[in-house]
Amino acid sequence: MKKGAKYTIAILAAVLFVCVTALIRTGVRANRHTLTCSGLCIEFKDSLRFVDEADIKTCLERNCPVYIGRRLDSIDLCGIENVLNSRSAILRSEAWTESDGNLHVSITQRSPVAKITTADHSFYIDDRGFIFPMRGECTVDIPVIEGAVPLHEPAGYKGEASTPEGRAWVQDITRLISYMDRQREWKGRFGKIRVDAGGDLVLVPVEGQETFIFGKCSDIPAKFARIDKYYRRIRPELGEDRYRTVNVKYKGQIVCRKK
Repeated sequence: MKKGAKYTIAILAAVLFVCVTALIRTGVRANRHTLTCSGLCIEFKDSLRFVDEADIKTCLERNCPVYIGRRLDSIDLCGIENVLNSRSAILRSEAWTESDGNLHVSITQRSPVAKITTADHSFYIDDRGFIFPMRGECTVDIPVIEGAVPLHEPAGYKGEASTPEGRAWVQDITRLISYMDRQREWKGRFGKIRVDAGGDLVLVPVEGQETFIFGKCSDIPAKFARIDKYYRRIRPELGEDRYRTVNVKYKGQIVCRKK
């Protein structure tokens, strides 16, 4: 076959492909004007279960216009996303329709970094410092913070802490937990953090009898270096049952007290 003929065939094939694609797209657009919604498909982007499919369906039924039976192009997708995103446990959602006739929704839930317990109620905070209430039966392996917590938001509250002091404290706490999560030797090591009357943090390990007086959220790497020194040098030499508290809040000092 001559070279010119090959080029002509290639050009005709390309033109035919473009025309067929355009016809298909036109048909899909025309079809969407008549295709109605026949169902809801929900996808979770994580393994958390603060909300489930039943919660999402109920939320949409109560707060959105009926979508089943509506034309796909008439469904308010932004409105659906706004309704879902107003749920405290949902970080973000995405809604779209497809030619299968279904409304599709993807859900990304907030991932808590700590559970905070006060005298009145308990709630979660995420890595952005967002406070949201505990709901459902989802269990998460995260530190529990209790004691003289300087937060006074009411039960059911969601959002940032309501005072500058509270926001600063939450920021410090999330910074501390983030540091522990990034370090292999400290990730999951401390199951509880107590806040004493003076505002000092006391780290309570998952294993062992000692508690570590950490003080404020300052000089974090240096304080954990002192905790590491205790575990590597002092504890092996003197025994794991010898001390009740280990104070690492003072620069260059490890102050141990017996039981």
